[in-house]
Amino acid sequence: MHEMTRSERRTSVVLNYLSIAVIAAVIDMREALALGVIPVVIIACGALALAIFTFISVFWRTGLWSITHKGFRGLDERQVQIVYEALRSSYWIFAVVCLVILYANAIAAKGHIPVVVAGSVLYSAHTLPAAVVAWTEKEMLVGP
Repeated sequence: MHEMTRSERRTSVVLNYLSIAVIAAVIDMREALALGVIPVVIIACGALALAIFTFISVFWRTGLWSITHKGFRGLDERQVQIVYEALRSSYWIFAVVCLVILYANAIAAKGHIPVVVAGSVLYSAHTLPAAVVAWTEKEMLVGP
Protein backbone atom coordinates (compact mmCIF):
# COMPACT_ATOMS: atom_id res chain seq x y z
CA MET A 1 0.00 0.00 0.00
CA HIS A 2 1.30 3.44 -0.96
CA GLU A 3 1.38 6.21 1.66
CA MET A 4 0.23 9.70 0.67
CA THR A 5 -0.23 12.77 2.82
CA ARG A 6 -3.72 14.21 3.18
CA SER A 7 -2.65 17.16 1.01
CA GLU A 8 -1.38 14.83 -1.73
CA ARG A 9 -4.59 12.78 -1.58
CA ARG A 10 -6.75 15.89 -1.81
CA THR A 11 -4.76 17.25 -4.73
CA SER A 12 -5.02 13.91 -6.55
CA VAL A 13 -8.77 13.68 -5.93
CA VAL A 14 -9.32 17.21 -7.27
CA LEU A 15 -7.17 16.51 -10.34
CA ASN A 16 -9.00 13.23 -10.92
CA TYR A 17 -12.45 14.79 -10.92
CA LEU A 18 -11.30 17.84 -12.90
CA SER A 19 -9.87 15.57 -15.57
CA ILE A 20 -13.17 13.67 -15.80
CA ALA A 21 -15.02 16.99 -16.07
CA VAL A 22 -12.64 18.16 -18.82
CA ILE A 23 -13.22 14.97 -20.79
CA ALA A 24 -17.00 15.37 -20.53
CA ALA A 25 -16.94 19.09 -21.32
CA VAL A 26 -14.61 18.85 -24.30
CA ILE A 27 -16.37 15.90 -25.89
CA ASP A 28 -19.92 17.07 -25.18
CA MET A 29 -19.32 20.71 -26.11
CA ARG A 30 -16.82 20.41 -28.95
CA GLU A 31 -19.07 22.32 -31.35
CA ALA A 32 -19.82 25.07 -28.82
CA LEU A 33 -16.11 25.38 -28.02
CA ALA A 34 -15.36 25.64 -31.77
CA LEU A 35 -12.60 23.06 -31.47
CA GLY A 36 -11.52 20.80 -34.27
CA VAL A 37 -11.20 17.04 -33.93
CA ILE A 38 -7.43 17.07 -33.30
CA PRO A 39 -7.53 19.48 -30.31
CA VAL A 40 -10.47 17.58 -28.81
CA VAL A 41 -8.61 14.27 -29.11
CA ILE A 42 -5.41 15.76 -27.63
CA ILE A 43 -7.23 17.40 -24.71
CA ALA A 44 -9.39 14.32 -24.04
CA CYS A 45 -6.39 11.95 -24.18
CA GLY A 46 -4.37 14.17 -21.85
CA ALA A 47 -7.26 14.39 -19.41
CA LEU A 48 -7.82 10.63 -19.63
CA ALA A 49 -4.14 9.97 -18.88
CA LEU A 50 -4.36 12.29 -15.86
CA ALA A 51 -7.57 10.58 -14.70
CA ILE A 52 -5.96 7.14 -14.93
CA PHE A 53 -2.76 8.28 -13.19
CA THR A 54 -4.60 9.97 -10.32
CA PHE A 55 -7.05 7.05 -9.98
CA ILE A 56 -4.17 4.62 -9.62
CA SER A 57 -2.24 6.83 -7.20
CA VAL A 58 -5.04 7.98 -4.89
CA PHE A 59 -7.65 5.21 -5.07
CA TRP A 60 -5.86 2.02 -6.07
CA ARG A 61 -2.39 2.13 -4.49
CA THR A 62 -3.60 3.59 -1.20
CA GLY A 63 -6.24 0.89 -0.78
CA LEU A 64 -9.09 3.43 -0.62
CA TRP A 65 -10.86 1.73 -3.54
CA SER A 66 -10.93 -1.64 -1.78
CA ILE A 67 -11.97 -0.27 1.62
CA THR A 68 -14.99 1.49 0.11
CA HIS A 69 -15.96 -1.48 -2.08
CA LYS A 70 -15.71 -4.39 0.33
CA GLY A 71 -18.47 -5.47 2.65
CA PHE A 72 -18.60 -4.11 6.17
CA ARG A 73 -17.78 -7.60 7.49
CA GLY A 74 -14.19 -7.18 6.33
CA LEU A 75 -13.74 -3.87 8.18
CA ASP A 76 -13.00 -2.97 11.78
CA GLU A 77 -15.33 -0.59 13.72
CA ARG A 78 -13.33 2.54 12.87
CA GLN A 79 -13.27 1.67 9.16
CA VAL A 80 -17.01 0.94 9.17
CA GLN A 81 -17.72 4.37 10.68
CA ILE A 82 -15.44 6.12 8.16
CA VAL A 83 -17.00 4.31 5.20
CA TYR A 84 -20.52 4.96 6.54
CA GLU A 85 -19.85 8.70 6.80
CA ALA A 86 -18.23 8.69 3.35
CA LEU A 87 -21.28 6.98 1.83
CA ARG A 88 -23.64 9.40 3.55
CA SER A 89 -21.72 12.44 2.31
CA SER A 90 -21.24 11.03 -1.16
CA TYR A 91 -24.98 10.45 -1.62
CA TRP A 92 -25.59 14.11 -0.80
CA ILE A 93 -22.83 15.33 -3.12
CA PHE A 94 -23.99 13.02 -5.91
CA ALA A 95 -27.58 14.26 -5.63
CA VAL A 96 -26.48 17.90 -5.82
CA VAL A 97 -24.20 17.24 -8.80
CA CYS A 98 -26.98 15.37 -10.63
CA LEU A 99 -29.40 18.23 -10.02
CA VAL A 100 -26.90 20.80 -11.27
CA ILE A 101 -26.29 18.74 -14.41
CA LEU A 102 -30.02 18.32 -15.03
CA TYR A 103 -30.74 22.02 -14.58
CA ALA A 104 -27.72 23.10 -16.64
CA ASN A 105 -28.74 20.81 -19.51
CA ALA A 106 -32.32 22.06 -19.40
CA ILE A 107 -31.21 25.70 -19.38
CA ALA A 108 -28.64 25.12 -22.15
CA ALA A 109 -31.29 23.45 -24.29
CA LYS A 110 -33.64 26.37 -23.53
CA GLY A 111 -36.25 23.85 -22.58
CA HIS A 112 -38.31 23.45 -19.49
CA ILE A 113 -36.46 22.62 -16.31
CA PRO A 114 -37.36 19.03 -15.43
CA VAL A 115 -38.54 19.76 -11.90
CA VAL A 116 -40.12 16.35 -11.49
CA VAL A 117 -36.95 14.59 -12.66
CA ALA A 118 -34.75 16.78 -10.46
CA GLY A 119 -37.04 16.18 -7.50
CA SER A 120 -37.00 12.45 -8.19
CA VAL A 121 -33.20 12.38 -8.15
CA LEU A 122 -33.12 14.30 -4.87
CA TYR A 123 -35.80 12.03 -3.38
CA SER A 124 -33.91 8.92 -4.51
CA ALA A 125 -30.66 10.13 -3.01
CA HIS A 126 -32.33 10.58 0.36
CA THR A 127 -34.39 7.38 0.36
CA LEU A 128 -32.04 4.91 -1.35
CA PRO A 129 -30.09 3.93 1.80
CA ALA A 130 -33.34 3.33 3.71
CA ALA A 131 -34.74 1.40 0.74
CA VAL A 132 -31.72 -0.90 0.77
CA VAL A 133 -32.22 -1.54 4.50
CA ALA A 134 -35.95 -2.16 3.94
CA TRP A 135 -35.15 -4.57 1.13
CA THR A 136 -32.42 -6.55 2.88
CA GLU A 137 -33.23 -6.66 6.61
CA LYS A 138 -35.61 -9.23 8.07
CA GLU A 139 -36.78 -6.95 10.88
CA MET A 140 -36.74 -3.23 11.56
CA LEU A 141 -33.58 -1.79 13.08
CA VAL A 142 -35.41 0.97 14.98
CA GLY A 143 -38.84 1.39 16.44
CA PRO A 144 -41.60 3.71 15.13
